[in-house]
Amino acid sequence: MLVWGIALTVISIAAWWFYTRRLAWQFTQIESRLKKMNNERQGSTHADKVIMRKLYKMLQSSLKAGQEAEAYRVLDLLKLALGHGMGRTGEASRLTAIIYLALRTNQLDAAGHSIDAFRPLLKNTKIEELPAAIEQLGLIAVICLKQRQNFLAARAVDILFYCTGNREPLVRSAITRALRLTGLTALRRKDIGLIRELQAKINNWLADEPADSMLHEQIAGVLAAWLHRAVKAEDFSVFELITEYSSQLAEKKLLSEQALAAIIVECAHLSSMDSLNPFSKLSGQIAMFSLALAAEIRNIAIWRQSVGGVMQAARGAVNQRSLPESFPVIYPLFEMGRRLLAAELTASPREDVFRQEALFILIRECLQLVDFVARQNFTTTIADIIEQIYQEWIKYEQNQGLHKSIKRFCQLLFQYCTRIKRRQKNIPLEEDGFNADNVISLKDREHLEKLGYLY
Repeated sequence: MLVWGIALTVISIAAWWFYTRRLAWQFTQIESRLKKMNNERQGSTHADKVIMRKLYKMLQSSLKAGQEAEAYRVLDLLKLALGHGMGRTGEASRLTAIIYLALRTNQLDAAGHSIDAFRPLLKNTKIEELPAAIEQLGLIAVICLKQRQNFLAARAVDILFYCTGNREPLVRSAITRALRLTGLTALRRKDIGLIRELQAKINNWLADEPADSMLHEQIAGVLAAWLHRAVKAEDFSVFELITEYSSQLAEKKLLSEQALAAIIVECAHLSSMDSLNPFSKLSGQIAMFSLALAAEIRNIAIWRQSVGGVMQAARGAVNQRSLPESFPVIYPLFEMGRRLLAAELTASPREDVFRQEALFILIRECLQLVDFVARQNFTTTIADIIEQIYQEWIKYEQNQGLHKSIKRFCQLLFQYCTRIKRRQKNIPLEEDGFNADNVISLKDREHLEKLGYLY
């Protein structure tokens, strides 16, 4: 009888051990304990840690076994536990590992539910641990994009912006780093939809920020990184998407002048780099964007910065190649000058101090560039170089119907040059040349004389 008693006891213990290892029983026990907990908690206890370890173990078992229904139940409990503040140090990394496991086993709904668990986690995470948790969320977005699960990446981005109300500098730096990395990955994956969503959310974030907030310059850094990627890939559609967005931020005054100036500085580096590539698909586009952005800001200091960067790229191009080959690089300088001159002669009223000073700066830079090109060959004069530029300029398809405006700017450029040097050499007199008679009307000539361009 003793043997049978011992055997029965062993069997009972074994049966109880196997029963308590069942997911359903563990689930019921943990659910019961969580329901009894108060919402207000003072910190993590040993019991909390035990519960969290059990939840992650159950979740891993469910995912590996492909039991999605069980996984959903455990995830609900996990969200409840995180909502009670039971998250431990490094909780975001553990949750990231679960999401990666769900993606690897192609359980996408479970991955989505796991991403949603970041909401209660971020809400109850300590400030000092929040940057690391945010970076984990950015990593999840990148992983989802690489796995071509764009809708999951978009869900991670939604939760990422959940933290934008926090004004801690370290937290905001973590968010912008995550945005930068997510955007770069989206650009590589050609996910234009996600980029547009990021842009819309950034708009909303900036709308509530004061002009002196450091966030402006951080977002400028994000846009500069995206712009660098577009230029490196020579992707015009992506480049246009980013530049149009930057221009909208300037137009709506959502970015500070310092932040926009930082983008223009980056454009100077990019245009100089791009000018060395004679086969670039974006030749001149970066310079034109930089000048247009500076004109939108209407700050002379920033305008000088932009023109200086474009001028540096133009010098680099003409120093390596012939004028016709390098014309796409120098074109933005002259085209922006033509636009400013046209605005000056047609705008009413004509008193615009910024436009007049910007035009003056641009004309002086254009003349320096023309003089630089002329020095490359001692047999050519400034008039010859301006004539070459004029002939190349009118060939551009986007300048159809603007020949008179182009001719007028070239003539003003030459006549202002002769005013400075007090001499006139080799003036082309052909009827179709830039210096033909009646290019600049008497009324416009009188106005330009007042501004000091003519005499």
